[in-house]
Amino acid sequence: MVMHFWVLFHPDSENYRGAQALEPKTSAFRFIRGFHHPAAGLESSRQPPCSAKTAPRAVTEVLSTHAPRFPSWTSAKILSGTCGTCYAGEVRADDLPDPSVLNLTRYETSNGGERWFCSTCGAHALMRATENGPWHLATGLWDRTEGLLKWAGCKSIRETLDGGVSVRLGDVMDQGRKERGLQSLEPHDGDGTSVLGDTLGEFPRPKNEDTGEERLKASCKCGGVKFYITRPTTASKRVRSPFPDLMVPYCTGASSANPENETWWLRDNDTKYMAGLCMCNSCRLASGFEIQTWAFVPKCNIFQEDGREMHYNMGTIKTYLSSDGIWREFCGVCGATVFWHCDERPDLVDVSVGLFDPEEGARAEGWLDWWTERVSFEEMAVSKGLARDLADGLRIWGRERKA
Repeated sequence: MVMHFWVLFHPDSENYRGAQALEPKTSAFRFIRGFHHPAAGLESSRQPPCSAKTAPRAVTEVLSTHAPRFPSWTSAKILSGTCGTCYAGEVRADDLPDPSVLNLTRYETSNGGERWFCSTCGAHALMRATENGPWHLATGLWDRTEGLLKWAGCKSIRETLDGGVSVRLGDVMDQGRKERGLQSLEPHDGDGTSVLGDTLGEFPRPKNEDTGEERLKASCKCGGVKFYITRPTTASKRVRSPFPDLMVPYCTGASSANPENETWWLRDNDTKYMAGLCMCNSCRLASGFEIQTWAFVPKCNIFQEDGREMHYNMGTIKTYLSSDGIWREFCGVCGATVFWHCDERPDLVDVSVGLFDPEEGARAEGWLDWWTERVSFEEMAVSKGLARDLADGLRIWGRERKA
C-alpha cells in the first residue's frame, strides 16, 4: 500500500535562493538538516533555516505507489510497511557522509540498489535504486518541508488496484496557492505527461465486503517477519482501550477514556478492524516517512505464520522503546515498520498496513474500515500542507463512499 510521492524542490522559494553559492560538501551536510535523527548519527550541527537554504540544484524525484499484485512494487511496500514513502534527491555520494560509519543498517535491493535505516528505531534515511546511482533522502526525517518541497504527484498507482491512499489526496495547493490536480504517473510515463485524469481519484470502486477469507497474511520484504490476522472473534470484544486520537483529538483536551468499553476497533458489524492514518512526529521519525497507516487489531487475533501466538521478538523483529510505556517494532534486516503497542492498551496492537497482502486492493477494504474524519495528530505534522490536503481528501472520500 505504499504510495511514493513525486516531490520537487521549489526553485523560486526564498528557502532555495542562494543554495548554489555553497561548496558541495558544506551544502550537503547542511542539506541533511532533515536527517535530524540523533540515534542514527544524522543530526546536523547547523540550524534548520541555514540548511534549508543549502539544497542542491532544484531536483525532481519521482517515486511510486506499490501494490501487492506486482512483485516489483510489492518489494518497496513491504520494505517500509507504510502507505506513503517519500524521498527527495538527487544527491551525489560525494555530498553525503559515508552511511556505513553512521548508526545505520544497509539492506540491498535489486539492481544493486540499497536502503539504509536506523539500527536503533528502524527509521529509513537513505536509498538509491542502482549501485552507482544518486542518493535520495527520506523526507520524514526533515524538521521542515514547508517552502522546500512541492508535492506534485504519485507514480504507478494503477498497481494498487484501488488507488491506495492516493484517492484521498484530491487537489493540493502549490506555492502560489492555486489549486491544481495532483498528477498520477506510471513507470512508463517519463516526464509525467500521461496521467489518470486530472486527479488521483479515478479508480473502480473496490469491493469492500467480507472476502470470506479467514486469514490475512502479512510479511516484510526479507521475510524475517511473517504473521497473519484473523477475523474478529468474541475475544476481540473483551479487549479494553481508550479512544484513539483519530476519534478524540488529543489537542482538544477532551478525555479519551472509554468507561463503557465501546469496541471502536471493530467495524462493520464486528467483521472488520478500524484503520487510519497518522502524521505524528513519533511515527514520522520512527519510519522516516510523513504518513503512517495503522490497523487496530487485538493481540488475540494476530498469529505467527505457523499458528503460534504472536510475540514481539518473533523472527527478525527489533523493539524500540519510543517513550515510557510505548514500544515500536520493526524488522532488523529490511527495516519495515511492524507494530506499535503500549502499556495503556496492551491487548490492542497497531499493525502497519503496508505489510498486508490483500488480493482486492491495497486498502484491504475486505478487512479494514478506514476512519475518514481525521488524520491522527495532523496538528503535529511537519508537512502542514500535505496534512491539510490529506485530511480534506479523507473527509471527501468518506462522504463519497457513503453516497
